Amino acid sequence: MKQIITLSLLISIMTFANAPKIKVHWPNTNTINENWLYLEKDTEDLPREKDGAYTQINLPHTWNASDVLETKDYRRAASWYRKNITFDAEHLQKRNYIRFGAAGQQCKVYLNGELLTHHFGGYGAFTCELVNIKEGKNVIDVWVSNANSQVIAPTSADFNFYGGLYRSVQLIEGPQISISRKEFGGPGFRVWSEKVSQKSSDLKVRVKLDNASQKKSKLSLKMLLQDANGNIVSELLQKISVEANSEITPQFEMPTIINPNLWSPENPNLYQLKISILKGKTVVDEVECNYGFRWFEFTADKGFFLNGKSYKLNGINRHQDYYKKGNAVPLQLHYDDLMLMKEAGINWLRLAHYQQDDYMLQLCDELGMLVWEEIPLVNGFKNNDGFKNTLKSMMTDMIYQHYNHSSIILWGMGNEVWMKDRGDGKAQVYDIVYMLNEIAHKEDPVRKTVMVSGDNDRSCDYLVNQIPDVFGYNLYRGWYKTDYNDLTNRCLDLKKKNPGIPLIISEFGAGSDMDIHTDHPVRQDFSIEYQNDFLEAHLDQFAKMDWLCGVNRWSFADFGAAHRGDSKPHVNQKGLVTFDRQKKDAYYLLQSKWSDTPVVYIASASWKVRGGKAEKQYRVFTNLQSVEFFLNGKSLGSQRKGFTWNVNLKEGNNTLLAKGIKNGKSYQHTCNVIYDVSQSAYGISASKELPGHAAASVLDNDTATYWAADEQASLLLDLKRISLVNGISITFLDPDVYLNNIEISGSLNGEDWTVLYTGKINQWSLKETFMYPKQQEQRYIKVKSLANKKDKFDMGIREIEPLISFEKAEKNLYERVGAGE
Repeated sequence: MKQIITLSLLISIMTFANAPKIKVHWPNTNTINENWLYLEKDTEDLPREKDGAYTQINLPHTWNASDVLETKDYRRAASWYRKNITFDAEHLQKRNYIRFGAAGQQCKVYLNGELLTHHFGGYGAFTCELVNIKEGKNVIDVWVSNANSQVIAPTSADFNFYGGLYRSVQLIEGPQISISRKEFGGPGFRVWSEKVSQKSSDLKVRVKLDNASQKKSKLSLKMLLQDANGNIVSELLQKISVEANSEITPQFEMPTIINPNLWSPENPNLYQLKISILKGKTVVDEVECNYGFRWFEFTADKGFFLNGKSYKLNGINRHQDYYKKGNAVPLQLHYDDLMLMKEAGINWLRLAHYQQDDYMLQLCDELGMLVWEEIPLVNGFKNNDGFKNTLKSMMTDMIYQHYNHSSIILWGMGNEVWMKDRGDGKAQVYDIVYMLNEIAHKEDPVRKTVMVSGDNDRSCDYLVNQIPDVFGYNLYRGWYKTDYNDLTNRCLDLKKKNPGIPLIISEFGAGSDMDIHTDHPVRQDFSIEYQNDFLEAHLDQFAKMDWLCGVNRWSFADFGAAHRGDSKPHVNQKGLVTFDRQKKDAYYLLQSKWSDTPVVYIASASWKVRGGKAEKQYRVFTNLQSVEFFLNGKSLGSQRKGFTWNVNLKEGNNTLLAKGIKNGKSYQHTCNVIYDVSQSAYGISASKELPGHAAASVLDNDTATYWAADEQASLLLDLKRISLVNGISITFLDPDVYLNNIEISGSLNGEDWTVLYTGKINQWSLKETFMYPKQQEQRYIKVKSLANKKDKFDMGIREIEPLISFEKAEKNLYERVGAGE
C-alpha cells in the first residue's frame, strides 16, 4: 500500500519544534530579560522618577511594534529602561558584567547613577563591566534612542529603525583571572584554519587573557578539540604568565587535525573546542565553542567552490523583524525562519543589512547555512569623523563577536551607497570602503569582503568595485525597470565591466499580496501571479550562468518599511512569505527549483473566489517526474513537463487535486475555489439606490444597466487594495437630465478622505474622464451627487472605471535607487 502525504497539511505548519538551546561562551551566564521597567520619556537626563512611574515589561522590547504599521512618522526618540539587581557579598568577590545583545540605535548604561558606557550602533552587542557594585540593591539605568543621528549608520534605508532593547541581556560572572568577557562584545578568543583539505587541517587559536588581580599569575592554557562523538582529535597545553592588572593575547597552533569531517550546508559537521585556564590543577576559567572545517573560493569565471567542489550559492536576504513585534522577536522565530529556508532548498543567507542575533549565527552553524553578514552602511553616508569611527566600530565588533561561526564566509561593507565623483575619478565613499576592507582583512585572514551596488555602473566608473574581493549587484529587472527577460544581458554586461571580479546578484525580487490575483499579471501590480512569473524567469536564467558565484533573492519575508505605500501600507512585500510567515506561491515555486524535498503545489491556491470566464488555467509547481490533475474528482490527465492544465470551473464550489509519486510515496495537494460569474475585481456599494438599479450595475460591463438614486447619494468603489490611481472614468445616465454637479474623493482607509474633484460634468457627453491633479495612492473612491441648478440630487451611472497605473509617477528614494536612477 502506498503512503500518501498530503502536502497541503504539512506546508501549513509554520512553527517548528525542538529549537536548539542557545549556547553561551562563558560559565555563570544568566539571561535577565524579565521584570524590567520602562519609561517613555525623551530626555538624556537620568530620570528622577521612582519605579512606580515606570511600566513593567520583559525583554526583548521595542516601542515601535505597532506605530510602524500605522504611520510613516513612527516614534524616533529616546526612552529609559531600568533593572534592579541584588548582589550579595560573594558576588562582590568576583568580576561582574552585563552584556546587551543590541540596543536601537544608541545607548547609555548607568550603574547607580554613574555612566558606564555610551554605545553607538543599533545592531551589535556590547559588554560593560559592573565596577563599584555594592552589596544589596544596585540600579541599572539604560537610555536608548533611535532618533536620527549624524554619526550612526544607516542614515536612511528601506527598513524601519526600531528603538528599544530588542535582544536579550545577560548578567555574566567571571573570575579575577579570566578569558576576556569584554573584548568588543565578543567571546574573548578566536579559532580559525588557513590550510584545510580533506586529508588534514591546521587550527589556530588566539586568546585574550585578563588578569585583574594584584599579582602576576603563572598559568597553564589547555585547548581541547573533540569531534561529535566526544573523541579528542587535537589538544595542546601551554604555560603562560600574566602580569598584575594587565591583558595579553597569545596565539597558538594546535596539532594538525587528520581527515577532518568537513562542514557544509548539507553536512554541518561540527567539532567542539574547549579552552581552559589552569592554576596548578585547578580550572580557573573555561570557555567553549563549536567549530567546522571548510574551505571555499570565489572565482570570476567558474563560480563558487566549497571544499574543492563547484557549489551554487542559492540564497536569500533576511530582515529580522516580524508582524506586530517589530525586531523584538523571540529566539524561536530565528529557528522557524531558518527551517523554512532549509525546507525551500536555500543554502546561503545574506543577513541584510546589519549584524543579527548571535543565536541566528549559532543556528546557521548547527543546521547548515552559509552566511554573508554585513554592517548597515546603506544609501547615504556622512563625511565626518564620528560617522567613520562608528563604522570602524561596527565592522570590528561584528568580526570579533561572530568570528568563530564557521557558517560565515563573507563580511559585507555596505549596500547601495550613493556614489559620485569626488574629483579624482574615485567615488566620495571610496576611502570609507577602502578603510572597512582593510579592517576586515586585518582582523580575518580567511574570509572575503563584499560590497553591493544598485543597478548602475557607478561602482565601475568610480573604482569602488576594485576594493572588495567580491562584488554584488541588486537587479530588479522587471520590477522597478525594464523587463525581466533582459536579466541575462545585464548580467553579462556586468561580467564584462568587472573583469576578474567574482560577482553575486545580491538582490532580485517582486512584490506581492496574497489578496491580489489576476489572469493578466503586469509589472508592479502586486499580484501573486506576477511574482511567480518574475521569479521563474530569474531562476531559469540564473541556472544557465555557471560563472556567477551565487544569487540572493529579495527577500525571505515581507518586512517593515513604514515609509512605503504599496498594496499593504508600511510593508515591503517582496517576501517568499508574508510578514507573519505565511507561505506565498513563490515559496513553493522556488522550493520546486532548489530543493530535493518533494513538492507538488497548485499555484494560486490562495485565489479562493474567481469570476469571469469559467475556463481557467492552473499550474502545478513540482519537482516530481509526473503529476496527475483532478477537477471535482475527475482526472484531467498526467503530465511530465509544463504541468499546466486547462479546466472548466462549475458555478459554486470546485475541488482541485494534484498528485504525484516519488520513491513509492504519493504526494498530493488539494485546494478549493468558488466560481462566481458575477465576481468583480472591485467592490461597490451605494448609500441609496432605486429598486432595480443596484450599485453592482456599474461594474457589470453592460451599459444597458445602471445605478440610480432620486435624492442625494454616493457611490463607493473599493479597489480591494491600495492602487496608484490617476483618475476615474464615468459613463453617466443622461447627464443633461439627471446631474451636473459631483464630488470625487479618495481614501486609503475608508475614513480619511481627500477631495479630488468638485464641479460640473459635461452634460453633452455620456462618458467623461476626471483626471486627478496628481497621481494618488488610494483604495477607496467615492462619487457623491451635489445639487444641480434645480436643487435636485437625482443621479444615475451606467459604468465606472478607475484609471490605475502600475508605476508611480513620482518615485520615492528607494524606488529610484532600485531602478538604478
